[in-house]
Amino acid sequence: MSRFFSAILTTCYSVSLMAAGPLVLEGPDGHVPVTYLNPNIELNIETGSLGLMTNDTADQMVRDAIAIWNNVSWNNVSTSTINLSQGLDVPVDIDGSNFSSYLDNDSDRLNPVVYDDDGSIIDAFFGDGAKDSVVGFAASSYLVNSSYFIEGFVVITGHLRVPPGMLELIVAHEIGHYFGLDHAQANIDNTETLDDLCPTPEADYPLMYPYACRESEELHPDDVVSISMLYPESDYFERQGQLTGRLITPEGFSVRGANVWLENTSTGDVYSVVSDYLKQGTGFFALMPPPGSYTLHANSINSEFYGGSSVGPYAWTPTDFSFLPPASTIGSVVFAADGPPPAIVTLAAGESVNVEFRTDGSGSINASDTQVDLIPDTLTSDDGGGGSPSLPLLATLLGIPALRIITKLSTPGGKRGLTRG
Repeated sequence: MSRFFSAILTTCYSVSLMAAGPLVLEGPDGHVPVTYLNPNIELNIETGSLGLMTNDTADQMVRDAIAIWNNVSWNNVSTSTINLSQGLDVPVDIDGSNFSSYLDNDSDRLNPVVYDDDGSIIDAFFGDGAKDSVVGFAASSYLVNSSYFIEGFVVITGHLRVPPGMLELIVAHEIGHYFGLDHAQANIDNTETLDDLCPTPEADYPLMYPYACRESEELHPDDVVSISMLYPESDYFERQGQLTGRLITPEGFSVRGANVWLENTSTGDVYSVVSDYLKQGTGFFALMPPPGSYTLHANSINSEFYGGSSVGPYAWTPTDFSFLPPASTIGSVVFAADGPPPAIVTLAAGESVNVEFRTDGSGSINASDTQVDLIPDTLTSDDGGGGSPSLPLLATLLGIPALRIITKLSTPGGKRGLTRG
């Protein structure tokens, strides 16, 4: 069987951007996001230094990044089984002379965290001079038709001088990609630009937002639901509310690649997903947030979020579905159902609500019921197609695009630089 890598990298915007990191939809039917079968994942750190950081200091930074993803909970009750830890160290300093023995090897039971002290590994992967722009990258290998990753790695630069706190969040972001998360736009204005970076209050940005705007060393609620859907606790579904639906035009055509989000009317917490994120051609979306009352929204994916900064499976090129009508012409819309906006969608634990959400805000809300199993009907790719994923598929799938991160770099004179990954 053929082996593939899902690679994500982070680059410095001061030079030409380099990024890669496709959303991995594989499995027997091609609609299953690839994850690790065992959520107890050990990362194996090498023995070298990281630029000005000693090995001990760099190791602690990685442990702090790991801790951001562990102990995911809601109301102090665990929601995710993901358990990252530091395993046995790789007993060598991985550098430009020996990296292929570890990064090209997916049968050694190692998931190396590599300190590319001089940037030579990054240059070897992406070409001479890449070390002057690339901060790091992550990848996991998988087999065609498989639903699970085999092994992976994270590479971090020591060549560029990135502030330690910022580098920790970049490492955490890359680790998120490593185990299967994509970028999320959440409820952020889709017209934000690199010239006006991160104008929204910092707390509103997910860690997995394509720009590295988050500075808090904790997960955003959107990150919590995303990882919990990928690696759910056994009782996660019965404790959550469930919203399923289709995003369609007023004429009934499916919308592929738009951003859809719920906002809690009491807490303001936001949870997002991309329409047709399973690439079934139906405009299907699903979310499983905590029980509560919500308003439902949609907007277009930011036109800068393509390639390495893509959000969802339809944003790999500037001419992909996310950037074409009808997805690109939504602007921003609030769900009104059959009355004045906003409609209130109430989600109860263990129950399901289904909506038809049209891009003019109209639509319908179906009565609450016990959570559907979401067993797929016959899937079709035409605009009249129906069907939805099975519950285990949702558990693996919600909230995964692949991330590219742009983060604020303090520079002399108070100017801002960017890193993307």
